[in-house]
Amino acid sequence: MRNLGSGKWIAIIIVVVGLLVLGVNQFYVHVMAQPWSKEQLAINSAQEKADIVSVTRTFNSVWTDTSTYWVVEGKNTAQEDLMVWVKFNIDGSVAEGANAVHVEKTAGTVTYEKVNALLQNDLPGAEAVRIVPGSFKGKYAWQVFVKLNERYYYIFYNFRDGAKLSEPMELPATLKGTGQED
Repeated sequence: MRNLGSGKWIAIIIVVVGLLVLGVNQFYVHVMAQPWSKEQLAINSAQEKADIVSVTRTFNSVWTDTSTYWVVEGKNTAQEDLMVWVKFNIDGSVAEGANAVHVEKTAGTVTYEKVNALLQNDLPGAEAVRIVPGSFKGKYAWQVFVKLNERYYYIFYNFRDGAKLSEPMELPATLKGTGQED
């Protein structure tokens, strides 16, 4: 076998690493195609039904198979801050009908920061792992995933006034059969 110069080895390594990076990127795009398309469907619905002209961020909220939403935060043509709940069916399509898209002006509603304060009042010392707008028992809500003393909980607060919609719901300590037992 002929001795390749160090420059050729460097070129071969660069090509191999480049191909690996390209392969990982393509895999990521393939895996994320469905969530990205649902997010885009939600944005399109919010633009059409709520007159949103700029999107600040989006949230995916799943509680039950009949309570799956993408929530779009943004501004309308009057530059009012809005949250728009776009409901999805279990098959991943946008729901139809009267409650398929719900719009709330955020002025006067409970903010993310206020939800954190409510949480500390209800569960002192709790750490909010994730706070997203969602739905609970037919009400538009803040869905709060919480860690307290090495245990995890869900708690819901009304989006408009911050009223507690549920007591903290503790998640099981172990997940049997998944290899995650204590």
